[in-house]
Amino acid sequence: MMKQQPEQQNTRRYRYHTTSAVSYPVVRRRASSQCEDAQEPQAYVMPNATGRRVTTPHRAVQPPSWAERHARFSNPQVEQPTRGRLVPRTFAQTGVPAPVGQRRTNKPLPRQRASSTVPARRGRGISRFWRRLFGFLLILAVVGIGINFALSNPTFHVQRVHINGTQNAGLISAIQHMGIQGQDIFLLSQATVLGRLGALPLVGSASLDIQLPNTVTVTIQERVPVLLWQSGRTIYGLAQNGVAIALLSELSGSSHLATVVDKRQGVNMHPGTRIDAAQIVFAQQLLQQLPNVQGVAPFSLQYVDRITANGHTEPANQAGLGCYIVVSAQGWQAYMGDAVNSNPLANRLLELRQVLSIAQQEHVQLATIDLRFGLRPTYTVQA
Repeated sequence: MMKQQPEQQNTRRYRYHTTSAVSYPVVRRRASSQCEDAQEPQAYVMPNATGRRVTTPHRAVQPPSWAERHARFSNPQVEQPTRGRLVPRTFAQTGVPAPVGQRRTNKPLPRQRASSTVPARRGRGISRFWRRLFGFLLILAVVGIGINFALSNPTFHVQRVHINGTQNAGLISAIQHMGIQGQDIFLLSQATVLGRLGALPLVGSASLDIQLPNTVTVTIQERVPVLLWQSGRTIYGLAQNGVAIALLSELSGSSHLATVVDKRQGVNMHPGTRIDAAQIVFAQQLLQQLPNVQGVAPFSLQYVDRITANGHTEPANQAGLGCYIVVSAQGWQAYMGDAVNSNPLANRLLELRQVLSIAQQEHVQLATIDLRFGLRPTYTVQA
């Protein structure tokens, strides 16, 4: 039996193809070993049952070192392989002679620039931060300079104060001496100025208009007096809300208003003094309806806190408030009470008519008529 030689069998041989960076085995199938034994290098045969053998070339091509690769990529003068470039195969790469045929090289590594992209991006970010910081500081500086200029420049100090809505000389003088003029127009507090204007007795409402660079316009709506109030020898005009506006001499067109004489003790009236608004309304109603009662006119209306009865004085009102007294020219007085009495004013006026009618029928001279206690009117006659 003929001995089978492993050299003449079809075997797979592992050969190492090398590139610039990697070495890898290549499996080639050989049809006949007789025609290639003369050209093959010496090989080491691995004893195994399958008859495979691995051959290596005499001289293996080593990949380039790190320094060579670094020099090649960092030096722009060295020609770099391009994509798709065709080069002839070599014996060192294939392990066998290759008289014909070409192969494509692997895709080369991308050419690196001298400076990496990460440090460059970091540098751009840092420069952008400093640019933004410098811009922010520049804006702050400009704003600070502008504020300093606006606060220190006398051009922006109030130099003119225009007053509209009033012809009262006293009120105009009070507003002009309020301290508006000379203030910095940017620091002028409108709420403070309006509060001080509203505290003036003559001012019902006020508005403020600031006009750059140095003008302020004040628009006033005056309070209108509805009643005159005499305290001692001084007469004041009262607004609808009960505030004493000003002296009658300082008001124009108010001399035709009705007057209430205040007979209370220890009361010091002055502009700004406030009386209960309900009492003002009650006095207006009395002054309007009393002339319609026969036998009353002419008369005067007083406001007292104590009255004299049976030779001694007593509080005019149980609630501690005042009382209105109608003083007739015929010599009698009628205690009308005030706005808080439970008896309506219409009933009190009706009772006043009845008492006057009885006195006229009986031909008696009345002294007092007390209408403060509801349905129990009383009256006295002169001796």
